[in-house]
Amino acid sequence: MEGNSLAYDNVVDVLVIGSGGSAFTSAIACKKSGLNALMVEKTGLFGGTTCFSGGVLWLPGNRYSKAIGPDTREAARAYIQAEAGNRFNAARVDAFLDAAPQLLEFLERETEVRFYGMPYPEYHQDNPGVSNVRSVGTLDYPASKLGPLRRKMRRGLTQQDFLGLAVGSNVEMRALMGAGRSLAGFAFVARKFGKVVADVVRYGRPEPVVRGRALIARLARTAADLDIPLWLNSPAVELIREDGAVVGAVVQRDGRTLRIRARHGVVLAAGGFPHDEARTGEMYAHKRAGRRHVAMAPPGNTGDGARMAEAAGGRVDPDVTQPAAWMPVSLIPGREGAAANWQHIVDRQKPGFIAVTRAGKRFTNESQPYHDFVPAMVEACEDMDETCAFLVCDTHAIKRYGMGFAKPDPVPRGQHVRSGYLIKGDTLAELAERAGIDGPALERTVERFNSFAASGADPDFRRGENAYDVSQGDPDHKPSPNLAPLTRGPFYAVKLLPGDIGTFAGISTNEHAQVITRDGQPIRGLYAAGNDCANVVSGGYAGAGGTLGPGMTFAYLAAQHIAGNASGYKTG
Repeated sequence: MEGNSLAYDNVVDVLVIGSGGSAFTSAIACKKSGLNALMVEKTGLFGGTTCFSGGVLWLPGNRYSKAIGPDTREAARAYIQAEAGNRFNAARVDAFLDAAPQLLEFLERETEVRFYGMPYPEYHQDNPGVSNVRSVGTLDYPASKLGPLRRKMRRGLTQQDFLGLAVGSNVEMRALMGAGRSLAGFAFVARKFGKVVADVVRYGRPEPVVRGRALIARLARTAADLDIPLWLNSPAVELIREDGAVVGAVVQRDGRTLRIRARHGVVLAAGGFPHDEARTGEMYAHKRAGRRHVAMAPPGNTGDGARMAEAAGGRVDPDVTQPAAWMPVSLIPGREGAAANWQHIVDRQKPGFIAVTRAGKRFTNESQPYHDFVPAMVEACEDMDETCAFLVCDTHAIKRYGMGFAKPDPVPRGQHVRSGYLIKGDTLAELAERAGIDGPALERTVERFNSFAASGADPDFRRGENAYDVSQGDPDHKPSPNLAPLTRGPFYAVKLLPGDIGTFAGISTNEHAQVITRDGQPIRGLYAAGNDCANVVSGGYAGAGGTLGPGMTFAYLAAQHIAGNASGYKTG
């Protein structure tokens, strides 16, 4: 839409579209630079995909990683280059590596955000430059500090909570499992449950402000204290242009269509396009083939930023190693929306589990990162009627670790068998018949795997041979933290489908987070960050926090560029 300088309903310095971690980062950084910002959110809740996340940022060269060490800029650059391959964008990568440590310092100095160093093996241990110290986690936040904001913040993935205790990471699961075996484990869980009880007394329900919700809560508290307005239920539907520059957007609010003037820039941070059926149907190979896919992001992430950028002359770059951050998912019967989806992050890697296709055969290293597990499943099922796999375990494993939504002993799991979530068989043959798996092939597969697991080695898929695999296993299990024979019935299975936690393909931007045209020219006044912009690792998943870290860093770079140009930059 072409603009008319006399016909605006509101005028601000910067308009930020979205309300996740990247959107808040841009708005706060602009405000701290002396610019007033307005945030607009499509849905009635703020927090976006960040509220569903682990609240971890992958930030090479940050002060925590340097303290734990080793971590060098040169090594991080080599690691990204190996991830991106021939799609490596040197200018964007160098900008990210320069700004990532600055982002952390800015957030801890200027906002409520507080991090902790989190030694965590990166996802691809064979890459040059690999490190185990580049991720940082977000400290929990007291719900009481949010005040009225609490009621408008998106809930996390509550299906991953246990008795109100948010259990979504391998670290938390390990602590929960160890509660009865060590004083430290018991104390950790007791502290967590103490907070749950306090929340129930105060709010009538558990209110865990942890992980991604803690990050959003800290950013939202800062934004509110800075008087940055956040409009909910206010979708941006179109960008406004004057003389080739983006100067604002059309926003729908309270039944009105408003024209918002943005003097110095518009930042698109609307969460990518995981729920854009047309675009994902083109980019995801299994969806092109008519196969089922489960998007884990909030339903409002339908690609609004991508469509508006394209209408303004930008483009969505499909040239990535993977178009999304993949996640194997199981569906919980009787639930709808995000609450129906279980992310298989912590069970696949444990001793006593294998994954097979309907043909009854293993197809990959079950302990590898979730981002790599899904493409292996898609490839293994190319010639089958359905893209799916089955996670299989024996009684020993499910009692100790649980399986997906089903919790470990002593929590009953009969309801999950009755609902059909868990498939159960007294023998492998019975399990296979009930699951629709080739029974003789499954028996042969388990027999072969058991012979490997007893020795602690997996010559078929090298499971348990690198630091990432080991970190996801059970350190108390010998000889391998990832391998154990499946020997004792009844046996259990749960069906896995391909899913994602966000898109990696996105709007093409330069090193300043400016949206660029097909010929590489920046569109004045238009920026993209978070999952709206193309992933800096070009579709690779570097490590824990590999979406939030780069996404928020480019949000910070966008704010820096806007502020740097504000004195002389006119958008029309």
